[in-house]
Amino acid sequence: MDTRRLRLAIDQMAPVLGDIKANLTEHREAIAWAKREKANLLVFPELSLTGYQVRSMVARVAMAPNDPRLAKLAKDAGSLGVILGFVEKAADGQLFNSAAYCNDGAVRTVQRKMFLPNYGMFDERRFFASGSRIEPFDTPWGRMGMVICFDLLHPALAYLHQQAGVRILVGISAAPARGVGPDGFMAGAEGFRVALRANSRLLGMVSVYANRVGTEEGMVYWGGSEVLDPFGRSLCALPEYEPARAICEIDPEAVGRARTLFPHLKEGRPDCILQEMWRIRMAAPGGVPGAPGTEV
Repeated sequence: MDTRRLRLAIDQMAPVLGDIKANLTEHREAIAWAKREKANLLVFPELSLTGYQVRSMVARVAMAPNDPRLAKLAKDAGSLGVILGFVEKAADGQLFNSAAYCNDGAVRTVQRKMFLPNYGMFDERRFFASGSRIEPFDTPWGRMGMVICFDLLHPALAYLHQQAGVRILVGISAAPARGVGPDGFMAGAEGFRVALRANSRLLGMVSVYANRVGTEEGMVYWGGSEVLDPFGRSLCALPEYEPARAICEIDPEAVGRARTLFPHLKEGRPDCILQEMWRIRMAAPGGVPGAPGTEV
Protein backbone atom coordinates (compact mmCIF):
# COMPACT_ATOMS: atom_id res chain seq x y z
CA MET A 1 0.00 0.00 0.00
CA ASP A 2 1.33 3.43 -1.02
CA THR A 3 0.90 5.67 2.02
CA ARG A 4 2.49 8.68 0.30
CA ARG A 5 -0.83 9.60 -1.35
CA LEU A 6 -4.38 9.20 -0.09
CA ARG A 7 -6.81 8.65 -2.93
CA LEU A 8 -10.10 9.89 -1.46
CA ALA A 9 -13.54 9.39 -3.00
CA ILE A 10 -16.71 11.35 -2.19
CA ASP A 11 -20.25 10.26 -3.06
CA GLN A 12 -22.44 13.40 -2.92
CA MET A 13 -25.65 11.41 -2.88
CA ALA A 14 -29.34 11.99 -2.16
CA PRO A 15 -30.38 9.34 0.39
CA VAL A 16 -33.92 7.96 0.19
CA LEU A 17 -35.71 8.96 3.41
CA GLY A 18 -36.34 5.94 5.64
CA ASP A 19 -35.41 3.37 2.98
CA ILE A 20 -32.30 1.60 4.28
CA LYS A 21 -32.47 -1.10 1.59
CA ALA A 22 -32.34 1.47 -1.23
CA ASN A 23 -29.56 3.41 0.48
CA LEU A 24 -27.51 0.25 1.07
CA THR A 25 -27.78 -0.42 -2.67
CA GLU A 26 -26.46 3.08 -3.40
CA HIS A 27 -23.61 2.53 -0.95
CA ARG A 28 -22.65 -0.77 -2.56
CA GLU A 29 -22.69 0.80 -6.03
CA ALA A 30 -20.47 3.63 -4.79
CA ILE A 31 -18.11 1.15 -3.11
CA ALA A 32 -17.77 -0.75 -6.41
CA TRP A 33 -17.08 2.53 -8.21
CA ALA A 34 -14.49 3.62 -5.64
CA LYS A 35 -12.73 0.26 -5.93
CA ARG A 36 -12.59 0.61 -9.72
CA GLU A 37 -11.06 4.06 -9.19
CA LYS A 38 -8.51 2.52 -6.81
CA ALA A 39 -9.57 4.81 -3.99
CA ASN A 40 -8.33 4.28 -0.43
CA LEU A 41 -11.20 6.00 1.40
CA LEU A 42 -14.82 6.67 0.40
CA VAL A 43 -16.89 9.28 2.24
CA PHE A 44 -20.70 9.54 2.30
CA PRO A 45 -22.79 12.39 3.77
CA GLU A 46 -24.54 12.60 7.17
CA LEU A 47 -27.25 9.96 7.78
CA SER A 48 -26.47 8.50 4.37
CA LEU A 49 -28.15 5.19 5.27
CA THR A 50 -31.45 6.73 6.39
CA GLY A 51 -31.96 10.26 5.12
CA TYR A 52 -31.99 13.26 7.46
CA GLN A 53 -35.57 13.89 8.58
CA VAL A 54 -36.17 10.49 10.11
CA ARG A 55 -38.31 11.94 12.96
CA SER A 56 -41.03 9.36 13.78
CA MET A 57 -39.04 6.71 11.86
CA VAL A 58 -35.95 7.16 14.00
CA ALA A 59 -36.34 4.00 16.10
CA ARG A 60 -37.21 1.88 13.05
CA VAL A 61 -34.11 2.89 11.09
CA ALA A 62 -31.67 2.76 14.04
CA MET A 63 -29.02 0.06 14.13
CA ALA A 64 -26.25 -0.98 16.49
CA PRO A 65 -22.65 -0.64 15.26
CA ASN A 66 -22.47 -4.44 15.07
CA ASP A 67 -25.64 -4.70 12.95
CA PRO A 68 -25.22 -7.42 10.28
CA ARG A 69 -26.11 -4.93 7.53
CA LEU A 70 -23.20 -2.68 8.51
CA ALA A 71 -20.92 -5.69 8.85
CA LYS A 72 -21.91 -6.87 5.34
CA LEU A 73 -21.21 -3.42 3.89
CA ALA A 74 -17.84 -3.30 5.62
CA LYS A 75 -17.03 -6.75 4.26
CA ASP A 76 -18.00 -5.65 0.74
CA ALA A 77 -15.65 -2.67 1.09
CA GLY A 78 -12.73 -4.86 2.17
CA SER A 79 -9.55 -2.79 2.38
CA LEU A 80 -11.38 0.32 1.10
CA GLY A 81 -12.03 2.59 4.09
CA VAL A 82 -15.62 3.85 4.24
CA ILE A 83 -17.10 6.70 6.29
CA LEU A 84 -20.90 6.80 6.35
CA GLY A 85 -23.73 8.25 8.40
CA PHE A 86 -26.35 6.25 10.30
CA VAL A 87 -28.76 6.31 13.25
CA GLU A 88 -26.91 4.51 16.02
CA LYS A 89 -28.77 2.53 18.65
CA ALA A 90 -26.54 2.37 21.73
CA ALA A 91 -26.50 -0.54 24.16
CA ASP A 92 -28.57 1.50 26.64
CA GLY A 93 -31.21 2.25 24.00
CA GLN A 94 -30.23 5.87 23.31
CA LEU A 95 -30.24 6.98 19.68
CA PHE A 96 -27.42 9.03 18.15
CA ASN A 97 -26.77 10.75 14.84
CA SER A 98 -23.44 9.01 14.17
CA ALA A 99 -20.65 8.50 11.66
CA ALA A 100 -18.97 5.12 11.24
CA TYR A 101 -15.50 4.36 9.89
CA CYS A 102 -15.39 0.88 8.34
CA ASN A 103 -12.22 -0.88 7.27
CA ASP A 104 -11.06 -4.44 6.64
CA GLY A 105 -14.53 -5.90 7.05
CA ALA A 106 -15.65 -4.28 10.28
CA VAL A 107 -16.85 -1.03 11.85
CA ARG A 108 -13.71 0.33 13.50
CA THR A 109 -14.81 3.68 14.97
CA VAL A 110 -18.11 5.45 15.66
CA GLN A 111 -18.32 9.21 16.22
CA ARG A 112 -21.53 10.65 17.68
CA LYS A 113 -22.72 14.13 16.73
CA MET A 114 -21.95 16.44 19.64
CA PHE A 115 -23.78 19.70 18.87
CA LEU A 116 -27.40 19.07 17.87
CA PRO A 117 -29.15 22.03 16.18
CA ASN A 118 -32.56 22.71 17.65
CA TYR A 119 -33.83 25.95 16.17
CA GLY A 120 -35.68 27.10 13.08
CA MET A 121 -36.13 24.11 10.79
CA PHE A 122 -33.99 21.84 13.04
CA ASP A 123 -35.35 19.59 15.79
CA GLU A 124 -32.54 17.09 16.45
CA ARG A 125 -32.64 17.09 20.26
CA ARG A 126 -36.15 15.71 20.10
CA PHE A 127 -34.92 12.52 18.47
CA PHE A 128 -31.21 12.16 19.26
CA ALA A 129 -28.92 12.18 22.28
CA SER A 130 -25.72 14.24 22.11
CA GLY A 131 -22.27 12.71 21.82
CA SER A 132 -19.81 13.70 24.53
CA ARG A 133 -16.31 12.90 23.22
CA ILE A 134 -14.20 12.89 20.09
CA GLU A 135 -13.05 9.55 18.67
CA PRO A 136 -9.92 10.04 16.52
CA PHE A 137 -8.47 6.98 14.83
CA ASP A 138 -5.25 5.99 13.11
CA THR A 139 -4.93 5.17 9.42
CA PRO A 140 -1.95 4.47 7.13
CA TRP A 141 -2.25 8.14 5.98
CA GLY A 142 -2.23 9.67 9.44
CA ARG A 143 -4.60 10.20 12.32
CA MET A 144 -8.15 11.12 11.28
CA GLY A 145 -11.21 12.51 13.00
CA MET A 146 -14.87 12.72 12.06
CA VAL A 147 -17.31 15.56 12.72
CA ILE A 148 -20.96 15.72 11.76
CA CYS A 149 -22.49 18.75 10.05
CA PHE A 150 -23.05 21.55 12.61
CA ASP A 151 -20.15 20.21 14.67
CA LEU A 152 -18.00 21.87 11.99
CA LEU A 153 -19.31 25.28 13.03
CA HIS A 154 -17.89 24.90 16.55
CA PRO A 155 -14.18 25.89 16.32
CA ALA A 156 -13.33 24.24 19.65
CA LEU A 157 -14.10 20.83 18.20
CA ALA A 158 -11.59 21.20 15.35
CA TYR A 159 -9.03 22.48 17.87
CA LEU A 160 -9.59 19.45 20.10
CA HIS A 161 -9.02 17.16 17.13
CA GLN A 162 -5.79 18.98 16.27
CA GLN A 163 -4.63 18.63 19.87
CA ALA A 164 -5.44 14.90 19.65
CA GLY A 165 -3.05 14.57 16.72
CA VAL A 166 -5.60 14.58 13.89
CA ARG A 167 -4.14 15.45 10.50
CA ILE A 168 -7.23 14.82 8.33
CA LEU A 169 -10.64 16.00 9.60
CA VAL A 170 -13.63 14.53 7.74
CA GLY A 171 -16.97 16.33 8.02
CA ILE A 172 -20.14 14.59 6.86
CA SER A 173 -23.17 16.79 6.43
CA ALA A 174 -26.84 17.14 5.58
CA ALA A 175 -26.84 20.93 5.37
CA PRO A 176 -29.88 22.52 3.72
CA ALA A 177 -29.89 25.73 1.72
CA ARG A 178 -31.01 28.51 4.07
CA GLY A 179 -30.47 32.18 4.82
CA VAL A 180 -29.42 35.01 2.54
CA GLY A 181 -26.41 37.14 3.48
CA PRO A 182 -26.07 40.92 2.91
CA ASP A 183 -24.39 40.40 -0.47
CA GLY A 184 -26.91 37.85 -1.65
CA PHE A 185 -24.83 34.79 -0.82
CA MET A 186 -26.31 31.76 0.90
CA ALA A 187 -25.40 32.24 4.55
CA GLY A 188 -25.72 28.56 5.45
CA ALA A 189 -23.16 27.48 2.88
CA GLU A 190 -20.83 30.38 3.65
CA GLY A 191 -20.57 29.31 7.29
CA PHE A 192 -19.30 25.86 6.34
CA ARG A 193 -16.88 27.24 3.74
CA VAL A 194 -15.38 29.66 6.26
CA ALA A 195 -15.06 26.88 8.85
CA LEU A 196 -13.33 24.52 6.41
CA ARG A 197 -10.78 27.14 5.38
CA ALA A 198 -10.18 28.27 8.94
CA ASN A 199 -9.64 24.69 10.16
CA SER A 200 -7.20 23.94 7.34
CA ARG A 201 -5.24 27.19 7.39
CA LEU A 202 -5.16 27.87 11.14
CA LEU A 203 -4.79 24.30 12.40
CA GLY A 204 -2.73 22.87 9.53
CA MET A 205 -4.97 19.95 8.68
CA VAL A 206 -6.67 18.50 5.61
CA SER A 207 -10.41 19.25 5.62
CA VAL A 208 -12.86 16.92 3.89
CA TYR A 209 -16.51 17.94 3.56
CA ALA A 210 -19.20 15.61 2.14
CA ASN A 211 -22.63 17.22 1.98
CA ARG A 212 -25.76 15.59 0.60
CA VAL A 213 -28.13 16.81 -2.11
CA GLY A 214 -31.81 16.22 -2.90
CA THR A 215 -34.96 17.30 -1.07
CA GLU A 216 -36.87 16.08 2.00
CA GLU A 217 -40.03 17.51 3.54
CA GLY A 218 -39.39 20.96 2.05
CA MET A 219 -35.64 21.02 2.81
CA VAL A 220 -33.29 21.41 -0.16
CA TYR A 221 -29.71 20.23 0.42
CA TRP A 222 -27.05 22.18 -1.43
CA GLY A 223 -24.17 19.72 -1.83
CA GLY A 224 -20.97 21.63 -2.59
CA SER A 225 -18.71 18.96 -1.09
CA GLU A 226 -15.05 19.98 -0.99
CA VAL A 227 -11.54 18.95 0.04
CA LEU A 228 -8.93 21.46 1.21
CA ASP A 229 -5.23 20.98 1.82
CA PRO A 230 -3.58 22.12 5.10
CA PHE A 231 -2.74 25.48 3.49
CA GLY A 232 -6.46 26.21 2.99
CA ARG A 233 -6.40 25.63 -0.77
CA SER A 234 -9.23 23.79 -2.49
CA LEU A 235 -8.15 20.44 -3.95
CA CYS A 236 -11.54 19.32 -5.18
CA ALA A 237 -14.99 20.93 -5.27
CA LEU A 238 -18.22 19.18 -6.25
CA PRO A 239 -21.20 20.97 -7.84
CA GLU A 240 -24.14 22.35 -5.89
CA TYR A 241 -27.64 20.80 -5.85
CA GLU A 242 -26.88 17.69 -7.92
CA PRO A 243 -25.55 14.20 -7.19
CA ALA A 244 -21.88 13.81 -8.02
CA ARG A 245 -18.88 11.64 -7.31
CA ALA A 246 -15.26 12.70 -7.30
CA ILE A 247 -11.77 11.40 -6.65
CA CYS A 248 -9.23 13.61 -4.89
CA GLU A 249 -5.52 12.97 -4.39
CA ILE A 250 -4.25 14.05 -0.97
CA ASP A 251 -0.62 14.36 0.06
CA PRO A 252 -0.53 13.46 3.78
CA GLU A 253 3.00 14.87 4.11
CA ALA A 254 1.65 18.34 3.32
CA VAL A 255 0.34 18.50 6.89
CA GLY A 256 3.90 18.34 8.24
CA ARG A 257 5.04 21.04 5.81
CA ALA A 258 2.14 23.32 6.77
CA ARG A 259 2.75 22.89 10.50
CA THR A 260 6.42 23.72 9.98
CA LEU A 261 5.65 26.75 7.83
CA PHE A 262 3.01 28.29 10.11
CA PRO A 263 4.88 29.41 13.26
CA HIS A 264 1.72 30.01 15.28
CA LEU A 265 1.08 26.25 15.39
CA LYS A 266 4.21 25.87 17.52
CA GLU A 267 2.94 28.40 20.04
CA GLY A 268 -0.10 26.53 21.27
CA ARG A 269 -0.68 26.65 25.05
CA PRO A 270 -3.35 24.03 25.71
CA ASP A 271 -2.74 24.09 29.49
CA CYS A 272 -3.32 27.84 29.55
CA ILE A 273 -6.49 27.44 27.47
CA LEU A 274 -7.77 24.70 29.76
CA GLN A 275 -7.05 26.79 32.86
CA GLU A 276 -8.74 29.86 31.38
CA MET A 277 -11.81 27.82 30.43
CA TRP A 278 -12.11 26.61 33.99
CA ARG A 279 -11.69 30.16 35.33
CA ILE A 280 -14.35 31.53 32.97
CA ARG A 281 -16.74 28.70 33.76
CA MET A 282 -16.25 29.13 37.51
CA ALA A 283 -16.92 32.85 37.28
CA ALA A 284 -20.16 32.32 35.36
CA PRO A 285 -23.47 31.91 37.24
CA GLY A 286 -23.77 28.24 38.13
CA GLY A 287 -20.13 27.74 37.10
CA VAL A 288 -18.24 24.50 37.38
CA PRO A 289 -16.54 24.07 40.79
CA GLY A 290 -13.26 22.29 41.33
CA ALA A 291 -11.21 23.82 38.54
CA PRO A 292 -7.61 22.63 38.85
CA GLY A 293 -4.95 25.27 39.41
CA THR A 294 -7.29 28.24 39.33
CA GLU A 295 -8.21 31.04 41.66
CA VAL A 296 -11.53 32.84 41.72
